[in-house]
Amino acid sequence: MSANISRRSGLKLGLGSLLGGGLVGALRTQAHAANRNIVSQADSCILVWLDGGPSHYETFDPKPDAPVEIRGELPPIATSVTGVQFSKHMQRLAKVADRVSIIRSIRHDQGNHGAGNHYMMTGAPPRIPVGCGAFVSFHPSIGSAVAHQVGAPHGMPAYFTLPRMSRSGGPNFLGQQYAPFVVADDPNRSDFRVRDVALPRGLEADRFGDRKSLRARVDRMLRINEEAAADPVLAVDEFYQQGYQLVSSKEAQAAFDIQRESDATRARYGRHGFGQRALLARRLAVAGVPFVTLYDGGWDHHV
Repeated sequence: MSANISRRSGLKLGLGSLLGGGLVGALRTQAHAANRNIVSQADSCILVWLDGGPSHYETFDPKPDAPVEIRGELPPIATSVTGVQFSKHMQRLAKVADRVSIIRSIRHDQGNHGAGNHYMMTGAPPRIPVGCGAFVSFHPSIGSAVAHQVGAPHGMPAYFTLPRMSRSGGPNFLGQQYAPFVVADDPNRSDFRVRDVALPRGLEADRFGDRKSLRARVDRMLRINEEAAADPVLAVDEFYQQGYQLVSSKEAQAAFDIQRESDATRARYGRHGFGQRALLARRLAVAGVPFVTLYDGGWDHHV
């Protein structure tokens, strides 16, 4: 029998698993749901991570009815959802509040930014803090867990982050094959070119193919212990194959070719680094990449 679960109940189920039982529990719940004929609606996730961003008081939870020493300084405005108010500067988002889910109950009791970051990125509180903003991490990030569970589309990595990896955004015990592919280049530049994806300048496609063929012949001579999955030689070989596939992938080349977008579309996203990275993140999601992190930050000024 097919079970019906509301969007709100699904959010509660997923968030409870993520924060209570860890990412593995959340993924296990998803698998059980699939076995009950509950169809997942999301094929890709774009996580917009605003490091040190504006507080909830200045954005989505101004608390206008709270005492003056608690509520935000900015006056609230009405949204498209009756009874839900945002801060006055969230005017465009207020118009589409019926299309988003605002979760105002998330919190943590960690004592520094790094620990809180780790909690949100992995679903698990860090157990060994080593100083203000620093800690020892043992858990994979959400993106790495998705890459491990969902897998990669043809010719593409499963997990991207633009333009840098957030703290705790790595794979930890899952292994480096589930680390994010970091695109540090600025897609707003006219000479935008993703490092390690495009062929090196001056290396024609036929020469590139010749080099791969030569390496394959050497590999057949030197192949050792193919049954040992932990063999570092084989691990290097796996990364080499991933790299070759990415460079030679038509899907990857097309996803990164942001020049295919119209000038009007690029202008809507904003002709600056963050806006064009958001557009690039959308292109990656359309290409089938299951998890993309769009990182931006630097507001933690303590004023």
